[in-house]
Amino acid sequence: MAEERARLVRLCARLTGDPGAAEDLAQETLLEAWRNRHKLSEEDLTNSTNRTKWLSAIARNVCLRWGRSYGRDLAHLAPYTLSAADEGEQELDLDDLPSDAYNLEVELERSELAQLLDRALALLPPTTRAVLIERYIHESPHAEIAERLCLSEDALVQRLYRGKLALRRVMEADLYAEAAAYGLVDPRRAGEEPLEQETRIWCPMCNKRRLIKYYVPALGMTGFSCPGCWHIAGHSQTQIWQGLHSPRSILNRQLAALSSFYWSAINSGEARCLLCGQPCEARILTSLNLPNAPGNQYSDNGYHGVFIHCNACLLDDVNSLPHLTIDLPEAQQFWRQHARVSWLPEREIDYAGQPALLSGFQSAGDSARLDVVYQRDTLKILGIHETTC
Repeated sequence: MAEERARLVRLCARLTGDPGAAEDLAQETLLEAWRNRHKLSEEDLTNSTNRTKWLSAIARNVCLRWGRSYGRDLAHLAPYTLSAADEGEQELDLDDLPSDAYNLEVELERSELAQLLDRALALLPPTTRAVLIERYIHESPHAEIAERLCLSEDALVQRLYRGKLALRRVMEADLYAEAAAYGLVDPRRAGEEPLEQETRIWCPMCNKRRLIKYYVPALGMTGFSCPGCWHIAGHSQTQIWQGLHSPRSILNRQLAALSSFYWSAINSGEARCLLCGQPCEARILTSLNLPNAPGNQYSDNGYHGVFIHCNACLLDDVNSLPHLTIDLPEAQQFWRQHARVSWLPEREIDYAGQPALLSGFQSAGDSARLDVVYQRDTLKILGIHETTC
């Protein structure tokens, strides 16, 4: 892997725009690759093309973590081209690189999980915390820890066992909701499966309440809803977020899947039914013809939306402009950068000489704002503009 170092330095400099940090980021990439080399087959390790793509995927996420730590926006990582000395001007798009073990959601979830563990360890007695950190974080051998603490190895094993029990009690008592979300403790209480769980995610529409993650056993549906205003997302295809436990990560995956579904319907006029997989028809609706069903908050507020009908299973689905906007990748990225945002209601404008709708999201913590311009009659995107503080 050492022969890849020069290329990784150039790649990290390109991605971050900071040549000074590129050396350290390339070194961190190689270190992370070394720790995870068992995840790649011997054939892939010896295949220069596969190895290059794998290392580039790791470098991408290392740079993203660096960007978040230093407040840099690296969300839109452009495609890059290797120099002539590297694979003969071969072009690689980072979005097409392997993402199974190194995608952004997994990295974010690992970071959140590490923070949860730090909080749990902080609640333990100092001696118990120290022995757990030495063994399971520093990965020190039993003999070395026992010698340092003047204990026999048998006594150390007993102390580690009691420490793990104490850590579990802290998770179950003080940090139950968050630990259950990651599958660290049994999510059953008093014999009942929790159907609702309050998350730490602020509603992107009203910015007044935290989202509730819910589960509907009869439908196999997992979703997210604000108790004060709107339903945000819901999906029954659990394979979309397989391996993830964090509510934020699951919500991100759901929004990405819904974005593909609804925006394909808007741009092409058809989509594949989420229930039966058959082709669906789609048409644009205004507040004048949006369904006026009980609890339908769209019809009374002048919102546009898309109506989808499946002739095979008779599914009828309506998605309004607020939801279509939060489904956009650019809006999801804006929400990740600004934990608390609020919806800017749509208004009609003239854009490049044609009737259009303007809407978006406003950050609650500063003056940053995302504006999305839609063609009024088709809802196709005419422009996306972000104003930073």
